[in-house]
Amino acid sequence: MSSAAGTLFFLLAVQSFLINYTATAMNVALSALVRDLHTTLVGVQSAISLYALVVAAFLISGSKLGTRHGYRRTFVLGGGIFVPGALIAASAPGLPFMLLGWSVLQALGVALMTPSLMAMLTTTFTGAVRTRVLSTLAMTSGIGAAAGPVLGGLITSYLTWRVSFLLAAVITLSVTWLVRHTVDAEAFPGRPGQRFDAPGVLLSTAGLVMLVVSALFSGRYGLLRARQDFAVFGHTLLERGGLSPVPVLAGAGLVVLAAFAGRELRLVRSGRDPLVRVTVLKNRAVRAGISTQLMLILVPNGMLFLVPVFLQTTFGFSALHCGLVLLPITLGLMVAAPPTARRIGRGRMTHRAASMGAFVCMGAGCVAVTVLFSPRAQGVTAVGLALAPGILLIGLGRGMATTLTDFVQSAPEPDELSDVTGLSYTAGYLGSSFGVALAGALMTTALLYAFDAEVNDSRVLSTAQKELVTRSVQHQVQITAVSDDALRAKALSRGITGTAADGLVRINARARTQALTVSALGMAALAVVGWLMALRLPVPAGTRRATGPGPGAPSKGP
Repeated sequence: MSSAAGTLFFLLAVQSFLINYTATAMNVALSALVRDLHTTLVGVQSAISLYALVVAAFLISGSKLGTRHGYRRTFVLGGGIFVPGALIAASAPGLPFMLLGWSVLQALGVALMTPSLMAMLTTTFTGAVRTRVLSTLAMTSGIGAAAGPVLGGLITSYLTWRVSFLLAAVITLSVTWLVRHTVDAEAFPGRPGQRFDAPGVLLSTAGLVMLVVSALFSGRYGLLRARQDFAVFGHTLLERGGLSPVPVLAGAGLVVLAAFAGRELRLVRSGRDPLVRVTVLKNRAVRAGISTQLMLILVPNGMLFLVPVFLQTTFGFSALHCGLVLLPITLGLMVAAPPTARRIGRGRMTHRAASMGAFVCMGAGCVAVTVLFSPRAQGVTAVGLALAPGILLIGLGRGMATTLTDFVQSAPEPDELSDVTGLSYTAGYLGSSFGVALAGALMTTALLYAFDAEVNDSRVLSTAQKELVTRSVQHQVQITAVSDDALRAKALSRGITGTAADGLVRINARARTQALTVSALGMAALAVVGWLMALRLPVPAGTRRATGPGPGAPSKGP
């Protein structure tokens, strides 16, 4: 590896670490964000999901721009959008500014930088060196995501969550400046083509937005039956008790994405330049690898959202304490990633076996969290020790999954690389967005039903109090996990005090625990789905089971 190539890899690895760090660091700052931005947990959840959604929606466009105008130029442009976004987020006085700075501008910057970053490395390195480089990059990115809760918790507790965004701005500005002045733009020339496929961008973005928004709405409106009226600009489209907007939006999103795929196929047949050549999905390695990638990110990201929610609402943990409890994820990733990469590089393990093993660890970790979680535990140490086995297993699974990026990137022909890169990273960020949205939806739905059932069975609350609580819950626009103190204050504002208030707090605690159980088991079930998807990953014909060198990349054909 030459010094110039080594410098390029170092800079891009730093930026990749930072991108993944900022994507997860806010998970442990939920309480601080709610307080400082004068919003709710649902509002913060929406910001997290919207960030991942915007990245996913524009990654394909970012990949196409890199192909046309050069990867270095596109990377620098992305940094130029990311830095102002980070500064706006760092100074955000309320949720709208956070949405603009983090969920929109930073996300757009990431959508431009990520495919260019990957393409520059894939172009610069070849053969076994490229396998090691991409595996190291994937491990670095994974460590960044896993370290986000720990470092983010430390910064939030002793400084403020705003410092994380300031650091992101400073580091990205430095990396972008160095890449611009040390990397020759002509080393990654663009290939200007025909007119940019703007309708394709609109169709793909609209379809992805509807799918993710439908998942976010499931917590508010219900999965099938609407818990409240669905109104747009003051006009009620779906009434309470009827069909929920969730299946309507999800179905519409799938139809729009099908229309997008049809358009891209027509452009290819007519000889025009599509936004993405969906024909690359005919390659079994690409198709199976991308779908497996989505699930490998969805499951742990869902748990990374759930666990801090319950640590902060059940035990009142600070951001730092949440980060310490989640530390085994980072340790598990660092323990599992290097040996997995070595075994695959030597031909002693296949990508399929590694991915299936990752899902087994993740699923077992989700189950262990539900079994070992105890709302009666006392102190950070007790809670951390109880949850450590499950969180460690999730981290081991993430570590075993880091080599799949090389598998997908090595599958296509050189002229299809930008298409596969765009689709691959789109799937990854969709997995992140869906993970948070689905985890929140499962949590909210389970919490609502458990709370309602406990209230109806209560012998402490009077009939009038039960009716008051039921009406309050039914008309609550944003239903989410709340702490016992917050619920007691809400009950007091409704005139519920004494024994009745104590009973309501106990009901809330039990419902919250049931909601964690249901949502975490839901993530475990999705790990099983991912395991079944990983079964479809092809095994290279030349893979060797014995010790010794062997190919680590998949075959070119389907």
